[in-house]
Amino acid sequence: MEIKNITKSVLIFAIMFVISFFTTQVQSAVMKNNNPLLSGINIDGQAIEPAFDQFITDYVLAVDASKETINIEPQTDDPNATAQIIGDTNLKEGVNDFEIKVTAEDGTTTNSYFLHITKGDTAKANVALKDIQVEGLTLNPKFNEKDTNYLVEYEGYIDKLNITAIPEDEKAKVEIIDNENFSSVIHEVTIKVTAQDNITTKEYKITAKKAGENVEDPSGLEQYEEANGENTSQTEENKKAVNPIVVVIIGFAIGTLIGIGIGMVKKGKKK
Repeated sequence: MEIKNITKSVLIFAIMFVISFFTTQVQSAVMKNNNPLLSGINIDGQAIEPAFDQFITDYVLAVDASKETINIEPQTDDPNATAQIIGDTNLKEGVNDFEIKVTAEDGTTTNSYFLHITKGDTAKANVALKDIQVEGLTLNPKFNEKDTNYLVEYEGYIDKLNITAIPEDEKAKVEIIDNENFSSVIHEVTIKVTAQDNITTKEYKITAKKAGENVEDPSGLEQYEEANGENTSQTEENKKAVNPIVVVIIGFAIGTLIGIGIGMVKKGKKK
C-alpha cells in the first residue's frame, strides 16, 4: 500500500508539473503583442510636419542653424514594444535623415518611421502646400495639412492632370513629376516641393484612377490596417486562444504519464 501511495503521489506531481510548464509556455507565446506602431514622436517639443499620425511614416522638421544636437523620443503604442533610432543626432548643416524602427513585443513584427530634419534658416525651409486643385476632378480626401496622398477618378481617357499646387512660401519651388503618358487605368503623379533653402523637400502623391476600376487606398493606410491593424485589434482574442498543436502536445504528455503511472500501479499489485 505504501508503494502504491508513493507511486500515485509521484504521478500526480508529474502531471501537475507538466500542465503548469506547458501552460506557462503557451501563455508566454500567445500573449506577446504584434503591435509595431508609435503613438507619438517628441522632438525637443517641436512640431513635425505633417501632424503625427501612427499610420503616416514620413515626416520633416526644420531647426535653426544654431542647434547642434536633436533629442528624438518615440512613444510606442504598445509599452512592451521597442523603438530604435537610427541616425546621427549630432546635426550637420542641411538635411539629417533618421529612421525609427519599431519592433513589436513578439520580436518579429516591425515598422519604420522616417524623419528628415533640416538644419539651417527655418524661415527658408517651408515645404508645405496650402492647396492642391485638379481641374474638373475632386481630391479624395479633401486637401488638408496632414495628408500627402490623394486619389482622383476620371472618366474616359486623359493624357495628364491639370494640377495647381500652391506653396505656403511663395519662394518655394513646385515640380509636377510623371504627369504624362497615362497609358494604364492607374497612374501616380508626384508633386515635389523644394524650399527656398534648396535643401528641404517634401513630396505629395496623387493617384489618378479610371472610374469603375478598383484601386487600393493611395495613402496605403487601408492595406496596412488590414495587414497589421486588424491583427493588432485582435490581440486580446489571440491572447485567449490556445494553439491546437500545443494542446495536443500537452494531452500526449499527460496521457503518457498516466499510462506510465498505471503501469507502475499494476506492477505494484503483481508484487
